[in-house]
Amino acid sequence: MSNLVKGRGEFSRGWKVLLGSFIGMGVCIVSLTYYSGGIWVKPWQEAFGWSRTEIGTGQSLSTLVIVLTAPFAGRLIDRYGLRSVASISLLLYGLVLWATSHMTGSLIMFYGLMILTTLVGVASSPIAFTRAINGWFSKHRGLALGLSLTSTGVAAFLIPKYLTPYVAEHGWRAGFFVMFCIVMIALPIVWLLIREQPEEDQKSAADSKLALTGATFKEATNTRTFWTMSILFFLIAFAVLGLIPSFIPLLQDAGFTPAKAGAMAGIMGLSVMIGRIITGLLVDRIFAPYVTAAIFTLVALGCLSLGLGGIAYALPAAIALGMAIGAEADLIGFFTARYFGLKNYGAIYGFQYSMFSLGAATSPIVAGYIWDTTGNYDVALIGASVLLGVSVIIALTLPRFKNEGGAP
Repeated sequence: MSNLVKGRGEFSRGWKVLLGSFIGMGVCIVSLTYYSGGIWVKPWQEAFGWSRTEIGTGQSLSTLVIVLTAPFAGRLIDRYGLRSVASISLLLYGLVLWATSHMTGSLIMFYGLMILTTLVGVASSPIAFTRAINGWFSKHRGLALGLSLTSTGVAAFLIPKYLTPYVAEHGWRAGFFVMFCIVMIALPIVWLLIREQPEEDQKSAADSKLALTGATFKEATNTRTFWTMSILFFLIAFAVLGLIPSFIPLLQDAGFTPAKAGAMAGIMGLSVMIGRIITGLLVDRIFAPYVTAAIFTLVALGCLSLGLGGIAYALPAAIALGMAIGAEADLIGFFTARYFGLKNYGAIYGFQYSMFSLGAATSPIVAGYIWDTTGNYDVALIGASVLLGVSVIIALTLPRFKNEGGAP
């Protein structure tokens, strides 16, 4: 009974932070920019004559910036507080989206804008907002992370479904202006709602201890768990994240209209939302690495079905891919807090997220190259299923959690 009361108390006092994190993560670089990536492929090919490998390289350069800057952004958040850092980051990110709407056909300009978008936006990624959730929630941390991160699923559902036909009618520049407006509307709401942790007089002794303890970055890097997590999330990203921006053009190559392709990709967005909540509920009750293994076994089967069975399996593949991207960010945040605590959460999470982003950076290049050389994504899908199988085995090697906030 006391646990139930505690859980209700967490949501009662933390709902504003939960809402602010929901909105922030819904408009940040891993939502708006990522889930709209597939929309621009054909318009940019038609407007500028770029190949899919060239476009994929730009997307990968953007993600590669996260690899280099995420730990630094995490340290900034640890030192100066996530509210100020994340809000400034969102502002600059929105301005770069506006600048991108004026891009010419220069590949150098394209690559520069993709890099700049991530450089200014990385501090308003899940590095910041999962830190807020972990600071306010303990008993129902997994569910709170899942709920806050469902906003990425909302983005994954709404952006392909509505922005794809909008861009087809009004052009890609108008699409980027819409995204700029969305970020500018969200910015003051995030500023008003987000807080790093409860006031001292609102926290129990246990919560206060959790907020002040945990491993240093050096202590974390000296553990096998730290590097096992790094390899796990790198492989997951490399396997899956090149397929997400490829999904809409894959469907269009198979004869789907922009509206129909966007609607199918929207199902992926619904799966993201469902995956976030299910993952959050399960990791609060079941050892999280077991949950991780089960989820990515299903994702591997979904990728394999589309790779071997063809477009008839687009629906189960969309659901599977949505489950994959509906689980990664909250699992990284959950694992980081449970294994290493919150004292240096930003730096530790930032490194883990950078490893995840390294896989995400290389994956679109490989997927684009596969399409350019074979004319389809079958090899990418089958290869993803193999890599996910390896990830399942790695997840099962992670150790049991120790006391909340302590290092393994």
